[in-house]
Amino acid sequence: MIGALFGIAVGVLTIVFAVMIHGQRWLYSLGLLTLPSLYAFFALRVGDPAMGATEMIYGVPFIVAGLVFALVSVRHSATLVGTCWIFHGLYDLTHSQFLTNVGVPGWYPAFCFSVDVVIGAYLVWLSRKIPNANLRQA
Repeated sequence: MIGALFGIAVGVLTIVFAVMIHGQRWLYSLGLLTLPSLYAFFALRVGDPAMGATEMIYGVPFIVAGLVFALVSVRHSATLVGTCWIFHGLYDLTHSQFLTNVGVPGWYPAFCFSVDVVIGAYLVWLSRKIPNANLRQA
């Protein structure tokens, strides 16, 4: 429960920070790149480089999406990037059903899910607020 509350706070602070630095055009897309690396870091921290590599392989869709949306102007990118964040949140909740990464702290899935859903929901809301929202224009 505490992890989820901290996750919500971090999600909101991330949005505030992105708005303050006018980083909404790139921050959320590049943020997708970091998501798999955190799971890989947890594996490496406990001395399991094979699991670290596996985590990065599972994270390829998020890495590709992050690169594409950060570098290419795509119509409706706010909706698509937001959807990727929400999908990663769902991945956080089901991660242990796919992989056994003993380095992942017990609080982390709820924390990361909360961060991901807050950011994803904000981006989807932003895309509805600004028709044809594109992170390069938002």
